[in-house]
Amino acid sequence: MSLSRILAAAAVLASSAAFAGTADVKFIDPDNFSDLATNKWEEPDNMKAIATHIEHLAQQLPGDQVLHVDVLDVDLAGSWRQTSRGRIRTVTNRADPPKFHLRYTLESRGQVLRTGDVRLTDIDYTNHVFLNRTSTPFYYENRLLDQWFARDFGAQLQASAR
Repeated sequence: MSLSRILAAAAVLASSAAFAGTADVKFIDPDNFSDLATNKWEEPDNMKAIATHIEHLAQQLPGDQVLHVDVLDVDLAGSWRQTSRGRIRTVTNRADPPKFHLRYTLESRGQVLRTGDVRLTDIDYTNHVFLNRTSTPFYYENRLLDQWFARDFGAQLQASAR
């Protein structure tokens, strides 16, 4: 292996080690959420999927940072309806967009860097082009969380990368 390849590999490893923030996600009173699942038995898996996505986003933060997120409400994209085979979720144009109510604190080594209380929604959610959106679970919700993270933490990520 050439020296330039070794140095390039070392740079990649160093940069990935610099960004390994974590997240602590809690769901506050999920029994009173607007719409956490189509069926009650899906709720634990849906909470896990949302928490996992937030944890994945937090990995972009510097390694000494922890993002604490309290999920206060969830309203999944679309709505459910009862059929002869049980409940199904339907997503129609502009009806019932995904929504989140989050409270968060970003800490670094015990020091609070920032806090916030945000209500997220994307009323234009069905007009975003994505080839696999129908087969990707929580596509609309994850996209909304991605937008929030980029908006609220993007400048900090760019500053940390310098």
